Amino acid sequence: MQPGSVTAAPRSTHDAAVAAPVSHGKHDPISFRRLPPEILTLVLLEAAPSKWYSRLYYSALFDIREVCKQWMEIVDATPSLWTSIWLEFKLDLVSMILVKSKTQPLSIWYDDQTFAGYKQLPEDHISAFLGLVAPSSRRWEFLDYRASCYAPHGRLLGLPFDLLRQLNILLSANIKYPSKINAPRLVSLDVHRCSLNWHSVAGLRSLEIDQNTEGPDLSELITVLRASPNLEELKVERNWPMTATIDPESVHPLPPISLPNLHTMRFSKLPVVPLSILLDQIEAPNLLHFSHSMTYKSSSDDFPRIFGAAGRHIGGDTQFRKDGNLFQLTITASAETLGIKVGDREITLRRFRWSASDGYQEKVASLSAALARFHPRLCSAIRVVSLKGAPTNQEVAAYLRLLHQYCPELRELVVTGLEGNDTYVESIVETLSGEQDFNDQKQELFPRLSGLRLRAFSKGPMLCSSSILELVQGRAESKLVTPMKVLGLEGFRLARATAENLKRLVQEFRLTESEIVDVSDEPSLPSAGRSKLTIYL
Repeated sequence: MQPGSVTAAPRSTHDAAVAAPVSHGKHDPISFRRLPPEILTLVLLEAAPSKWYSRLYYSALFDIREVCKQWMEIVDATPSLWTSIWLEFKLDLVSMILVKSKTQPLSIWYDDQTFAGYKQLPEDHISAFLGLVAPSSRRWEFLDYRASCYAPHGRLLGLPFDLLRQLNILLSANIKYPSKINAPRLVSLDVHRCSLNWHSVAGLRSLEIDQNTEGPDLSELITVLRASPNLEELKVERNWPMTATIDPESVHPLPPISLPNLHTMRFSKLPVVPLSILLDQIEAPNLLHFSHSMTYKSSSDDFPRIFGAAGRHIGGDTQFRKDGNLFQLTITASAETLGIKVGDREITLRRFRWSASDGYQEKVASLSAALARFHPRLCSAIRVVSLKGAPTNQEVAAYLRLLHQYCPELRELVVTGLEGNDTYVESIVETLSGEQDFNDQKQELFPRLSGLRLRAFSKGPMLCSSSILELVQGRAESKLVTPMKVLGLEGFRLARATAENLKRLVQEFRLTESEIVDVSDEPSLPSAGRSKLTIYL
């Protein structure tokens, strides 16, 4: 008998049971008969298909089983080879698996085809399938349940799952399933368009919730997290009803949610206020990966608040690499995007347009809120800042002032996506030149800065070579800052006369330890370790 769909013609098991050995020349299976049965069993286990989760698993297993009678007997007497069942299997194969698996834990794939938009499998087959597998539910360890939102879910989800460790529920539309799921050993839960009895969910190590319009709300999610102190992975996307039922300004704040094993948090398209409250509640000292993205903006959203809450996780002390590698902070700012990334942690807001009048102020406030929550140890480890996305002149100046405050050890500044003209370049040069007011004190920005790279996305005339070299000369003569070692002007349209003017200005400013290098001739290298100024054209 070969596995197949419910519409496939059944094949008798008699032929397989009496099949004569198939000769393959020097690989004749007769030679294997001299092996002790326990050794041959190990050989066949190694030869068995490894993808037990594939519908084609049993096709490959039956190929081994039908080589000869001895191989068939060994396969049939090995329960661990018979542990996966799909709803679309023929019922005689399902019965065969249930018998041959004996007491082995089972993996069940229930897919009535409606989740993928197809016509539902025949109800008589579904009922017969459930009649066969339901008595074995206490030894299921994995269940993938994909069904119509109109299906009677209790006939399967209401079964006792004594050993179940992983449960995936994916429905064609949103519903509430209020009954308790009896799975005391459950550690992994993936729910799509199904709101559960969340107060009964506990002990998880992995939780993924996607596209739920029926819950959980914020308090329910917090309940699940508190009941799952060993949680390792949390993903929540498109969960619309996460209303803020908790007052963050309460005089009796909630205790933190301690998740010492949590290494991954991913959020997408969630309301700002409740997510901010949740992030402020979570304590995850071993977090490795964090991300949050949004694709909309409502007038009531408080983006500095969400960036501040996320900043504590993006810039946590555990981000600091023990191997001594230095960090790069990447800021992406454009008309439709604001993103901050350090290492494997980032927060990004996309696909909405800030107003031209005050949009940059909100982005600057959001960046400030995030950096203010960075751990000082991480801030002092940041050596390179990459600013992308062609921000406005006002944004560039504001970002640079913020970075000066929070990244005291910055060595290299890379600005990518500039328009290839003097307007943007002059704004950067002006901000970096001379002293700025900070707390009633005059300071020069980035005292350890030794590399500046400006990269244009559209070619335009570069005529401000004099002011750029004045910046280099001024920092070279200052006793308060590090001299520049790398100046990169990449992607600009420089006329031959401009290049010659740069060379002349290098001599005029007596930058004798300088050289002008065509970027096409030499790769872009970090400024660390250089002994003289290199100007990339």
